[in-house]
Parts: sequence; C-alpha cells; structure tokens
Amino acid sequence: VAPNHSMTHVLNAALREVLGDGVEQRGSLCNDEKLRFDFSNKKAMTAKQLRATEEIVAKSITNAEPVTSKVMPLAEAQEIDGVRAVFGEVYPDPVRVVSVGTDTSVEFCGGTH
Repeated sequence: VAPNHSMTHVLNAALREVLGDGVEQRGSLCNDEKLRFDFSNKKAMTAKQLRATEEIVAKSITNAEPVTSKVMPLAEAQEIDGVRAVFGEVYPDPVRVVSVGTDTSVEFCGGTH
C-alpha cells in the first residue's frame, strides 16, 4: 500500500504542474494492487497532458525519489512554501508533512508511506 499511497502525492504534483493550480484532489483509494486518484479539472485531459503527467510520475519512480516525513506544529507547516492539503480536510495540530524528493511534492498527510 505504501508505494501506491506515496505515488498519489507525486500524481497530485504532476497534475498541478501539467494542468495548473486549479486542479484539486477530491479523494483517493490506495490498496496493495492499485491507486485511484479523484481530482477536479475544468475539462478532460488531452492526450498530450496525459503523456506529460505520466512522464513526470515515471521520472519520480525512475529516480527513486526519497519519501520523508516530519511532524510539526500546524501553523508552522502551513507556512511551508508550496505545501498542499486536501480541500475540506481538517488536520490535527501537530500535523505530519510528507515530502517526495527535494521538490516534487510537499503535503499534509496521515497515510502510510
């Protein structure tokens, strides 16, 4: 489950890079066989956008980017440049911040990595 969950963070970052800041995660499902990632976007992805997203995710996998986490006060975590959180989610204080690579993804998360 952990690798698939970590890849939801990478996919979220890739979608935002390709489609822009209007993309919001709406949910996900991770198990030992697959991940499902629900997101909002104004229109369907083009084949070019899909390929670009796949390439970003594949690069993260190929580079074996490290996954790290740190628990910190919520107010401090909210000040991290580029940090992402799921819309509508309530996070504890302190909160765990999970990073993939040096600049691929930084998100609040309580999941398995």
